[in-house]
Amino acid sequence: MRAEQSSSAGGRPAAGTRETLSLVVPAFNEYEGAGEIVDFYRDIVAAHPDLDVELVVVDDGSSDGTADAVRGALADGDRAVVISLARNFGSHAAITAGLSECSGDVALTLSADRQEPLSAIADFIAAWRDGADIVWGLRSVRATKSGPQETFAKAFSRIFNATSSVPTYPPSGPSQILVSRRVIDVLTTMPETNRNVLAMVAWVGFDQREIHFDQLPRPHGVSKWTTSKKAKLVIDSFVEFSYAPIRWLTLLGLGGGAAGVLLLLTALVLAFFPGAPSGTTLLAGLILAVGGAQLVGIGILGEYLWRAGDDARRRPVYVLRDLTRSGSASQDGGVDVPAARPDDARG
Repeated sequence: MRAEQSSSAGGRPAAGTRETLSLVVPAFNEYEGAGEIVDFYRDIVAAHPDLDVELVVVDDGSSDGTADAVRGALADGDRAVVISLARNFGSHAAITAGLSECSGDVALTLSADRQEPLSAIADFIAAWRDGADIVWGLRSVRATKSGPQETFAKAFSRIFNATSSVPTYPPSGPSQILVSRRVIDVLTTMPETNRNVLAMVAWVGFDQREIHFDQLPRPHGVSKWTTSKKAKLVIDSFVEFSYAPIRWLTLLGLGGGAAGVLLLLTALVLAFFPGAPSGTTLLAGLILAVGGAQLVGIGILGEYLWRAGDDARRRPVYVLRDLTRSGSASQDGGVDVPAARPDDARG
């Protein structure tokens, strides 16, 4: 069911209507931090008495009882939605689930390890109330030390910003986002299976702003954002939003063709000089280089074709194991989404 929203033009709450903020928290094996997630929610409620605040925690196929721990930490009066996915679908699918099931006029994503300072929440809300539909949360200071992965992340964000169809994607790399109800409604109609939610938000358009904050260190545990997940996100992002890899292949082909013509002319000239080296080694090297480039090109095209097939199959972005609402969130809410629910399997 689509929640009935009392709103004015542009997806804003009508004058005199109390605004609702949804906090969307994807969580994977965060049993130890479940209580801190709920505590941070209560801190935000206390800091913003003029808002109704809803906590939406999405357990992304955890094996340690994260969802049960969150439910156990909730008390009477806490407005919360706890979603469990049938398996680990990835953080961007989990964020999609949270946005689809939230009932707020505006939604803010947060990390399960509480690395955003409380003061940043007020900055997000102020930018939204000033007219922004999308507010990017950028890290002025990162909690982790600089290293190869951070350098790679920054390079990806800059290249993606310069070569994709979403030039509003922050080149410094976003951490969290706030989106208005009308942005949420657009996102829930987008069918991409392999998704970068941040890039999808940038693509939507509307008024976009930035706020900056100093990232806090993790209170415990380690990040679940592995290198393989990062690599998949990079590929998904370029395939869904950029034709640059195909253009690079074209340029590589033109360069290889020009080199081949030059080599042929060189071989013809050398043929008139007795005793000149045959160039067999050079020729073998060039054949291997060209063959390798062709295989890389086939691989890139294959990534585009595979993802096109994924989208054509129209499998759900995620599958719900269960969903519970407490407090005021127990009322009907959320929006229609490309998700599979337990009831769907029973017909």
